[in-house]
Amino acid sequence: MPGHRIFIILENPKERMEYVRFFEDLGYFVDAAPNGSDAVSCVIEKKTDMVIADVATPGFFAVEFLKKVDEAHISCQTILLASEPVVEHAVQLMKLGALDYLVKPVEMEQLELSAKRALAVLKQKKNPKRASLSSGKKVKIIARDKEIQKLLALAARVANSSASVFIQGESGTGKELFAKFIHEQSDRRDQPFVAINCAALPENLLESELFGHEKGAFTGAISRKTGKFELAHKGTLFLDEITEMQFHLQAKLLRVLQEKVVDRVGGIEPVDVDVRLIATTNRDAKKAVENGEFREDLFYRLNTIPLVIPPLRNRRGDLGILCEFFVQKYCKIDGRDVKGMTKQAVSLLNDHPFSGNVRELENIIHRAVLLADSDLIEPEDLMIDGIESTGGMSAPDSFVDQDCETQSVSLKEMEQKMIYTTLDQTDGNRTHAAKILGISVRTLRNKLNEYKENN
Repeated sequence: MPGHRIFIILENPKERMEYVRFFEDLGYFVDAAPNGSDAVSCVIEKKTDMVIADVATPGFFAVEFLKKVDEAHISCQTILLASEPVVEHAVQLMKLGALDYLVKPVEMEQLELSAKRALAVLKQKKNPKRASLSSGKKVKIIARDKEIQKLLALAARVANSSASVFIQGESGTGKELFAKFIHEQSDRRDQPFVAINCAALPENLLESELFGHEKGAFTGAISRKTGKFELAHKGTLFLDEITEMQFHLQAKLLRVLQEKVVDRVGGIEPVDVDVRLIATTNRDAKKAVENGEFREDLFYRLNTIPLVIPPLRNRRGDLGILCEFFVQKYCKIDGRDVKGMTKQAVSLLNDHPFSGNVRELENIIHRAVLLADSDLIEPEDLMIDGIESTGGMSAPDSFVDQDCETQSVSLKEMEQKMIYTTLDQTDGNRTHAAKILGISVRTLRNKLNEYKENN
């Protein structure tokens, strides 16, 4: 079930990287760590759906972890890996809530099946409690900017309608937050909010994920699969980066929006669906239409309620309140005691271009909270002084000094070297590398694909 979030806890870097790549290629959002010391706090913060952990990982104590997860009433399934089968230990862990106890080496097909079963169990557990869950932790959009306030007011006004919403904005501006805000303000709030990234999945897999398939529809279709439209019935379907969808799938999507029915791959009878659609893109959708990359009729069907989120550089007045929020957030998560920022640090942020928008700012503040030696963040804790922005990426001073002073390189070449150097430093872990660079895993994957095509 791509689109869900997995937390992988494995000490071995090669094994960890293999697992991360495997699940990312399946369309999952993946976090990974070489130890389990902060496992519970990470699961809470990231709203993790599933944990895959080796019981021998340093700092990870399976019994304690499962007890804390249960005490915190966290909706998360756990799959545990072990080098040797210890029956008594396995039975104890299963009683505490572990869904599976697999003995290494584990075949990837087996791991994928266990992951699907874990998320199916999670869905069953969530369904009867959806009302209470949705009324719990609310989406929080931090803003004083008048333009953002107007957008929030508009989003609240149209939330109860059935109209499609098309959210445009640069990467990192908070498009998904707006989508969740609309869902929570609507009368569908107690029904599913189902998300899928149209750029994260290959064409053939995306069609199956969206519309479902019948048993035997193609090689490997060993059973019927329910698509995202059916899973989101009576609720909201969130399509991220919709302008990356293949042209023929756009036509199929248009039919669903017009007829309110879904045709499963290999199916005979259409299936009725009642779904509120919210779509996003970080591109100029009108230009995509002009270039023949996006259907004009689909654009107008989606664009019933258009929301264009301004970049952070155009709403500098929100910097202060956002910094305060992120400082408090990561002090709580990481157990730090940072009170705020020096005037010099604030001034440095005010001059920063923030091409990665709010996501970049959050990464910078998180890093600064961890690096701060006092109760105030200093300019050097931000690690952005003297570094040009490259699509939201930041790198150590030593890297920039070494490559910029010894030879003349283009910004594109510098960006590529920065990415490969960071991947080397993280043993190829894309999730960690993306965090260091201040970009999303999706952006990193797109960059690597671009380099591969060019070379």
